[in-house]
Amino acid sequence: MTRIRRLPDHLVNKIAAGEVVERPASAAKELVENALDAGASAVAVDLRDGGAALVRVTDDGVGMTAEELPLALERHATSKLPSDADLDAIATLGFRGEALAAIAAVSRFTVTSRARGTEEGLRLGGEGGVIAQRLAVPGQTGTSVEVRDLFFNTPARLKFLKSATTELGATLRALTQLALAHPEVQFRVAHNGRASLTAPAAKDVRERAGAIWGWPLAQRLLRVDRTEHGLRVHGFASPPDLTRGGRDDIVIIVNGRPVRDPALLQATLAAYRPLLARDRFPLVVLAIDMPPQDVDANVHPTKAWVRFRNPRLVQEMLVAALHAALRAPDVVPTMGAAGSATWSGPTTADAGGEQQQHALFAETPAAYAPGRFGRVLGQVQDTFIVATTDDEVFFLDQHVVHERVLFERLETELAAGAPPSQALLFPETVDLPPAARALLERWRPTLERLGFAFEPRPGGALAVNAVPALLKGDEPRRLLEAAVDELGGPKADAPAMERALAFVACRGAIKANTPLTREEMERLVGDLGQTRTPYFCPHGRPIVSRVSLHDIRRELKRTW
Repeated sequence: MTRIRRLPDHLVNKIAAGEVVERPASAAKELVENALDAGASAVAVDLRDGGAALVRVTDDGVGMTAEELPLALERHATSKLPSDADLDAIATLGFRGEALAAIAAVSRFTVTSRARGTEEGLRLGGEGGVIAQRLAVPGQTGTSVEVRDLFFNTPARLKFLKSATTELGATLRALTQLALAHPEVQFRVAHNGRASLTAPAAKDVRERAGAIWGWPLAQRLLRVDRTEHGLRVHGFASPPDLTRGGRDDIVIIVNGRPVRDPALLQATLAAYRPLLARDRFPLVVLAIDMPPQDVDANVHPTKAWVRFRNPRLVQEMLVAALHAALRAPDVVPTMGAAGSATWSGPTTADAGGEQQQHALFAETPAAYAPGRFGRVLGQVQDTFIVATTDDEVFFLDQHVVHERVLFERLETELAAGAPPSQALLFPETVDLPPAARALLERWRPTLERLGFAFEPRPGGALAVNAVPALLKGDEPRRLLEAAVDELGGPKADAPAMERALAFVACRGAIKANTPLTREEMERLVGDLGQTRTPYFCPHGRPIVSRVSLHDIRRELKRTW
């Protein structure tokens, strides 16, 4: 007797359900995609208990005839691939013919549909993939799919569902992305009878974003539009000062299909660097339109991942489109070329003569004039420089101001050759753990370009022979330990030299809680105004906080 047997259909459907239907959000997404493929102009989704008890999707699409509806519940039965060749140029959201059969296999289901031009509709009901009810019913044109008690017959899957709140959040994220991808379609989502998402039909993505994210936020979004090489990247992106703490609001749409593509996500974040703090994320809705034959959605049963014929071209187009929007003068004003001041002169003692600080002004004093940030008023808590123009008051963090200025000065010196290095009179031996030594060895070429010099010694120690002149006041041991902490952190997407430059600039910058003279403050603010990116430090932290004098006058009822 052969050990190989053909699996029964009900078991095959359950296996398919494990790939297609991961949770209630998966079922809702697949059913809404079917509604959009059916040409619906309005989609209503009703949920109960996060979708575990009920997912009902109703649309006003073309509907199905009494002959087509039973076929729709069979595996690999679909109207979306008329021929084999259509698989090479998929133009619909669904095409596998698995979703409805897989959902029905692990739920108690009811499907009602009436095709356009027919007298009445048909309702099919059952559970576990078996149709137990067939009834002719009147009804509106379109289709309604009701899924109850998801995973009732697969308890192993059921116990992995999270709380109703968590499942609802996952469902709303999936449906929000579809709503942003299809602004012309009206969406309504209700949970336990209460509205969770209401999005009327909109003329463009900005209107749809206003319904979902709020109108004040949507009005600030930057338009993105670039067409080249047969691709078009268009949509909206938030300015650098409008961010979220997570990535849920980064929506990438390929030919109308929201996708989860790590490379495109990283390309989006790279376009924002260094305008964005490392723990903040933008709000982005970008649609990529390209020939269907250049993208393959037949990669995974959930159809959430795609493969491109020319992935590098798509990523570069996305970055270029975002760069054009983010570098507009009204987003980040152009401040001119980086200043050529050199601050690497001798150290000066403070008033007590006991502590030493790197000199801010080794160059010849220059004539001052009010710059981008106006005139300096003074210092608050020995940390924040306060400046003002006729319209705004600025609070500038002196450490990150100096960090930005030093970073761009080091970039200029590196382009001209190499930053100055300070040789140690006596090499200092530093003992570090093996992992730290391996990390420094990996970063050694980059660090040597910046002025570091160290070599291994017997027993695993390192001998430090030179450090960048900017850091000559630092203890070499602490310097290398700080380098290990900084360069070993989770920032693998940043270029190596950029990370090393940011580390040196941060270590060399003036610290908080340090009193400054007025001349020092004015020079610092003036040099910041000459940098290319005066609003964020190399690590992505904001430099400036602004207060509008107009708002102050209005709050204090000062009318003149």
